[in-house]
Amino acid sequence: MRKAFDLRPLVFSDVLGRSFSLYTSNFVPLLRWFAIFWLVPMLATAVLFYFALDPYDWVAHRHLEKPSLVEPNRYAAYHWLLSLAAVLFAFTTGAAGIYFVAARTYVGDNPGFGDLMRAVQKRFGHVAGVGFLHVLVIAGWTLFCWASPFLLWEGDEEGMAILVGFVLWCAWLPVLLWYLGTWGLNTAVPLLDDAEATEAFGRSRFLTKGFRMRLAGVFVLVTLAVGAPGIPGLLTVPGLIATSMLGDNGYPLIGQIVGLAWDAVLLPLFFIPVVVYYFDMRCRKESYDLTVMALNFGINEQELARYRFNPGVGYFPEGWKGNRSRARAHVRMPLQRAPQQRQAQMGVSVPPPGGQWGAAQPLPGQWAPPPQIPSSQWGPPMQLPPHNPNAPRFPNGRGPARP
Repeated sequence: MRKAFDLRPLVFSDVLGRSFSLYTSNFVPLLRWFAIFWLVPMLATAVLFYFALDPYDWVAHRHLEKPSLVEPNRYAAYHWLLSLAAVLFAFTTGAAGIYFVAARTYVGDNPGFGDLMRAVQKRFGHVAGVGFLHVLVIAGWTLFCWASPFLLWEGDEEGMAILVGFVLWCAWLPVLLWYLGTWGLNTAVPLLDDAEATEAFGRSRFLTKGFRMRLAGVFVLVTLAVGAPGIPGLLTVPGLIATSMLGDNGYPLIGQIVGLAWDAVLLPLFFIPVVVYYFDMRCRKESYDLTVMALNFGINEQELARYRFNPGVGYFPEGWKGNRSRARAHVRMPLQRAPQQRQAQMGVSVPPPGGQWGAAQPLPGQWAPPPQIPSSQWGPPMQLPPHNPNAPRFPNGRGPARP
C-alpha cells in the first residue's frame, strides 16, 4: 500500500505540488488509461476524417498557401473537429479513470486495472452525461462570443459587429473563469461522491463556495503549463513543432499522430488538480480529515455524526475501560469568616445590621435558614505546636515565624 497524503486544508501551492506528485508517482497507470480511452479514439477520429476530408491537399502544391482556421475550408473543419473530439473524449472516457486513480492513490490505496474498470463502468453514465453538459456549456459560450461578431460583419453591420465583439470578447474570459470556479468539480463529483448526474452541479457549487477564485486560478495555471483538451500550453510546444514540421514536409498524418501522443502524455496532469482540490474542499467544509482519522481508530461513522451534532455529549470509544460514574473524594472546605469580621479586620467601617433600609425580612417558606452543621463533623480545631526557640534557621538566615 502506498503512503497516503495527510488530509488537511491546503494552501494554493500545495494543490499544485501534490498534483505533480500524484502525476509522477502514477505515471504508468495514468498513461495506460489515457492511451486506451483517449488516444485510441482520437487516432481513429484523426485517421477517419483525414481520408474523408483531405484537409492537407495544399501541402503537395507548394504554390498554395496554408488555409486560415477562421474561414470555411476543409483544413479549418478538420482542425476544429479534432479539437472538439479531444474535449469530448477527455471529459467523458479519459477523465473518469484519472479521477479514480488519483483519488484512490491520494488516500493510500493502490488500485488495479480491474478495480478501475469496474468503478468507471458503474458510474460511466453519470460521468459522461455531466462531462457532455460541461463541454456543451463551455463550447457554446466560446462559440457564441467569438462567432457572433463575424456573423454580424458578414451581414454588413460593421458598427454593431465591432461593438458586440468588444463586449463579448471582454466578457468571455471572466464568465468562463466564473463558471469553472463554480462548477469545475461537477465532472469529478459523480465518481468520487457516487452522486447522480442531477446532483453534480449543486454539489460542486456547495464545495467551491467561498474558494471559487482558487479553483479558477488552478485551472489557469495548469492550462498555461500543460494545456487543456483542445488548447495548447507551454509544455505542448514540442508536440506542436513536431506536428508542423512533419506536416510541412509532406507527412501531415504522422504529424497529427505524434502531436496526439504528446498530448496524451500531458493531459492527465490537467485533471489531477481537480481531485486534490476536491479533498481540500471536503476537509474545509465537511471535516473529512477528522472523519477519516476517527474511522482509522475504529469509531463508528454514525456515532461520529451523532456526536458531531451534539457537542455537549462526550464520546467514549469502544474498548475504553475508564469508570465514568466514579464518585469524587470528599474534600473538606475551610470555615469562612463572616463578612463583617473580614471588613472590620481590614479597617473598613461596618454598617449597622440592616443598613439604612433595615433588616431584611425573609419570606416565609422561601428563604429557609441554612442548615446548621454540627461541629463534631469537622473534628476538634487544629492546635498549633508550641514555639521552639532552638529551631534550625532558614537558608537566608531568617528564623522561623512566631505564631
